[in-house]
Amino acid sequence: MAGLMGKISDIGKKILISVGKNNKPTYAVMAIAAANGIFKPISSLTDKKEKPEARKYAALREFATECVAVPTYWACGVGAGALGAKLFKDNPEKRAIAKANMMFLGVCAAALLVIPAVCSVALKILDKITGKNACEKENQEPAKLDITSNAPEMQVHTDIQTKFGQNMYRPNMSTFLNKGGLKI
Repeated sequence: MAGLMGKISDIGKKILISVGKNNKPTYAVMAIAAANGIFKPISSLTDKKEKPEARKYAALREFATECVAVPTYWACGVGAGALGAKLFKDNPEKRAIAKANMMFLGVCAAALLVIPAVCSVALKILDKITGKNACEKENQEPAKLDITSNAPEMQVHTDIQTKFGQNMYRPNMSTFLNKGGLKI
């Protein structure tokens, strides 16, 4: 029993050392996207407040979004890392640092720019395939305005007097008149 636990412990240490040596931002966000691709659709499907069709559609969209995100994170991270490595071909220390930093920037650019753009195109295609857009457009009627109802008549007070005389919020035109000369 002790020998088995020792072997499991050694395997665990090797895995942790390997993960620590190969810890790249691309792998982290790909793992997060993969987990989101599993758990977000499950949570959408188990939401009892929504209609069954809406739950299925939301789960499909979330799964499709993460299916687009995983390879996009990988491509942007690896591509930016390769660009960073090319910038410092002569210096191995700076090359490794530039590669890691550019990989991080590539992942950030993927999250902020590339994935939303790719997802909007991919989800429009998914909507056309599932017929979601056609159904929404058919069911959508133009808004009808009720212009026959009369608004209630409002009473407008034109000359408001305070208990001190003239309304203090109304501008006094004599202050705006040019009286000429500079008074100090």
